[in-house]
Amino acid sequence: MKRCTPIVLIAIFYTQLLYAQKENTNTPINVSGFIQVTNNGIAPAPIFALGRPAIIGSALIKKGKFYFNPEFYFGLDAKPWIFNTRLGYNFIDNKNLTLGLAINPNFFFLQRNPVLNNDEQFQLQRYVANELNGEYRITYNRKIQLNFWRSFRLDQVGVKREEFLNLVFAMENLKLGANALIAFRPSVFYLYDAEALEGFFASQTSNFQMTNWKFNFFLQTSIPIVVTPKNSFIWNFGVNVPF
Repeated sequence: MKRCTPIVLIAIFYTQLLYAQKENTNTPINVSGFIQVTNNGIAPAPIFALGRPAIIGSALIKKGKFYFNPEFYFGLDAKPWIFNTRLGYNFIDNKNLTLGLAINPNFFFLQRNPVLNNDEQFQLQRYVANELNGEYRITYNRKIQLNFWRSFRLDQVGVKREEFLNLVFAMENLKLGANALIAFRPSVFYLYDAEALEGFFASQTSNFQMTNWKFNFFLQTSIPIVVTPKNSFIWNFGVNVPF
């Protein structure tokens, strides 16, 4: 019965989405996203990393208060690492505040080392996460963002349960001289992986862009504050191309 729950929730979401589209056909569909090339491939919970260069792609397809947010994580060899398929609804969405719920069926491809049975290179682990996402816009370029997810495995392998609570203070589109823009997003977060890890972390993401560039450079770091068992500093650098 538990394995059917995500399928039922996805079916309900799509039914609501089709109904919303039928009721409000004048609402435009907005598409945005980014593609990143990174040296270390940091995961959505930024204490895990692929440990080698990676390509990350994310899209946000939004119509009214509904949205679909697929995310794809690959090594440069095109081998998959993480797939997220987030389906959400913003029940508050105005000039200053956005608050919404989402369901996120996701897939983690654990690379086997050594390869099992000479041909099984990856172990697929399936999860589903319930999410609460919010953003309070203080000004045009200063925002407070909140993310909380609680995920469960759908198979007998993988992490039994994970909880992630992240609070971000985002400072974006800040001018540096006449022709450069910077962004700085410090955050603190709590992460719990059942039977594996629990603790508090500090993180930041910084971006630098010249005003005539179609891309920006970013640096992401994460450092443990109080963690059991002990965890190490992680950093990630790369190029981000928004669209």
